[in-house]
Amino acid sequence: MRKTTKGILALLASLLAIGAVLGGAWSTAGQKAPPAAKTAPLVSITTSRTMDVPIELSAQGHLVALNLVEVRPQMTGIIRGVHFKEGEQVRTGQLLFTLDDSDALALLRRSEALAAQIKAQLADARRDLQRSRELVASRFIAPSAIDTATSKADALQAQLDAAGAEVDSARVALAHTRISSPISAKSGALAVHPGSLAQTSAAAPLVTLAQFDPIGVEFNLPEANLQAILAARGAANGLVSVSIDGLAGQPVAGKLSFINNTVNTSTGTIALKADFANPALALWPGAFVRVTVHAGRNPAAVVLPPQAVMEGPAGRFVYLLGAGDKVVARPVTLLRVQDTLAVVDGLASGQRVVLEGGQNLKPGMAVRIAPETHAAAVAPVAANAGSNGKAAQ
Repeated sequence: MRKTTKGILALLASLLAIGAVLGGAWSTAGQKAPPAAKTAPLVSITTSRTMDVPIELSAQGHLVALNLVEVRPQMTGIIRGVHFKEGEQVRTGQLLFTLDDSDALALLRRSEALAAQIKAQLADARRDLQRSRELVASRFIAPSAIDTATSKADALQAQLDAAGAEVDSARVALAHTRISSPISAKSGALAVHPGSLAQTSAAAPLVTLAQFDPIGVEFNLPEANLQAILAARGAANGLVSVSIDGLAGQPVAGKLSFINNTVNTSTGTIALKADFANPALALWPGAFVRVTVHAGRNPAAVVLPPQAVMEGPAGRFVYLLGAGDKVVARPVTLLRVQDTLAVVDGLASGQRVVLEGGQNLKPGMAVRIAPETHAAAVAPVAANAGSNGKAAQ
C-alpha cells in the first residue's frame, strides 16, 4: 500500500513538471517577436552627361525596284523566237520576243498596194483637171467641167490619205511582232516559249523586268523625327545608308528621294523612300534591310545608359538619387537609343541616376549604393563620348 502511494505521488510530480514546461512554451509562443529592420535596396548609379551625338534614325525597310515592267504582247500571235535567257540582264532596246508576222506583213503589202492604186488614180485625175482648165480657157467645154474634175481629184486625195493611214497602221502591227526591252533590267521567269500563243488578254505577262541599278528602299519612321528628316534633306539631300545580313563590306550609301505627303494616323509613322547605286547587283528587290537616315548632329545632348530609363504607367522616367540617398522619380522623354547611349530630354547633365536595381523602388525610398557597380556604370558613358552609333527606334 505504501509503495502504491509513492508511485502515485511520483506520477503526479512528473505530470506537474510536464505541465510547467508546456505552459512556458505556450507563453513564449503567444508573445510577438520584435520586428527585424528592413535593409535598404542595393542599387548601382550612373551620372547623366552631355555630348554631341549624331542623329542617326534607324528602321527596318525592304528593297524595291524603281522600275518594274510587265512585258505583254500588243497583238495575239504565235511566239517564233525568244532572244534572251530568263534571269539574265537585258539592256534598253534589246530584242526579247518575235511573233509570227505573216498576217501583219500581208496586211502591210495589201495596204501599200491599195495606196499605190489610189495614188495612180489621183495622178490621172489631176491631169484631167489640167486638161479641163485648158479646154475651158479655149472655150471648148463649159466651166462646170472644171468643178467636176476638181471634185474627183479632191476625193481621190482623201482616199489616198486614208490609204496612207492604213499603211501606217499595218506597219505598227508589224512592229508589234518584235518585242524589245523598254529598260535595262534583270529578267524574271519566262511564261512562254517558242510555239506558245501570246494573247493580249492573258493573265500572266510574257516576262517581268526589274531594274536593279539604281535600286530603292521603302521604310517608315515615327512622325516625331519628321522635322529632323526635313532639315537633313534640305542641308545635305538626306544621306541614307543600308546594311543587309550577309552583305560584306561597309553599308551602302544613298540619298533620300521621297517623303510621303501625309502621316499615317493609325501607326503615327511617315513613309519614306531612298535610292541607291547597285552596280554589283548585290541588293535584291524584296529583301529586308536595316536603314539608317543620317540627319545631322544633336549638340549637347543628355545621354544615359539605356537601362537607366524605366517605363511606368505615365510614361518613361528615371530615378534620381537625392538627399539622404533617397530616390526621386523624374519623367523624361526618350528621343532615341544610339549604340550604348539613350538620348533623353527632361534631364540635366551631372545628375546621379539609378542605373540598376530600380525595378522595385518607390519615390522617397532610401537605397544603398554599390561602389563597384557605380564605377562600372559611369565608365561606359565616358568611353562612348565620341561614338557614332546607329539609332534604334
